[in-house]
Amino acid sequence: MDKLTYFKSYITIVEKGSLKNAADFLNLTPSAVSKHLSTLEQYYDIDLAIRDAKSLRITGEGRIFYDKCKQVLASLAQAEEPFLSGSQQTNSVLRITLSQVLSQGKFMQMLSEFSEAYPQIKLDIVTSNKNLDLVQEDIDFAFRGGKLSDSRMRSIKLFQASTMLCAQSNISEKHDVDAMLNMIADKLIIPSYINLSTLRTYLSKIGINKSLSQFSAIDDAFSYKSAILSGMGIGIFLDFFVQPELDNNTLWQIKEPHAFGYKSMDFYMVYHKNIKLAKSHEAFKQFVINFYNPN
Repeated sequence: MDKLTYFKSYITIVEKGSLKNAADFLNLTPSAVSKHLSTLEQYYDIDLAIRDAKSLRITGEGRIFYDKCKQVLASLAQAEEPFLSGSQQTNSVLRITLSQVLSQGKFMQMLSEFSEAYPQIKLDIVTSNKNLDLVQEDIDFAFRGGKLSDSRMRSIKLFQASTMLCAQSNISEKHDVDAMLNMIADKLIIPSYINLSTLRTYLSKIGINKSLSQFSAIDDAFSYKSAILSGMGIGIFLDFFVQPELDNNTLWQIKEPHAFGYKSMDFYMVYHKNIKLAKSHEAFKQFVINFYNPN
């Protein structure tokens, strides 16, 4: 039994007052409408209407059933409305994850502009330095630095960042090479996001053979940045993460005796390979791509 069709027939019978009027309204035969009514009565084992050759009277149970049918169809109409109106993105929620360093600068500007352009799509943002499993954590998009290693995912390169060695502005830039080397050896603090092999290569090239275990380390990007800004030590940063501090001269880049920029880091948007993207997902993906690659 097509319950929705039969519910519509019954509602029309009640509202039009007769089988004939209901049949005319629904563009059906009176016998078809009568069959719908009889089938509902048999299925639910109740009398919905008392009818004879000249009249039709809805029973008490029929009035209750009518109200319930109206509620069902109203709920269905409410559920269908966004899709029938073409606004499937209404009340959509996208769950995304990004590293701490991306929570500052141009990336957050991009998210802000997306929210302004698509106010009906809400963002559930998870900030984590761990490479969360998108399937297990029910995440739609991840933004990560480094190459993709999960074959279940697709990735789109967004931009490239350079690494640099920086010191707080109160630490003098006027050092000779030996003094600068001693300062790096004494004050370098290792962040969680740096490739240790790259760091060893850099230290070896400038003549510092100190074991990495002998350096201080901080695993939180914001705490790390605050530590360097307070003068606790010398830091290794991705360029975009400290661009405001470089611009206002609260940090300066150490380029002697050798600039740190050994390796740049590519940042990617990562999403499920085998799941068809909904319209809200496609809108977000395309917005991100256009933001970073406008041409």
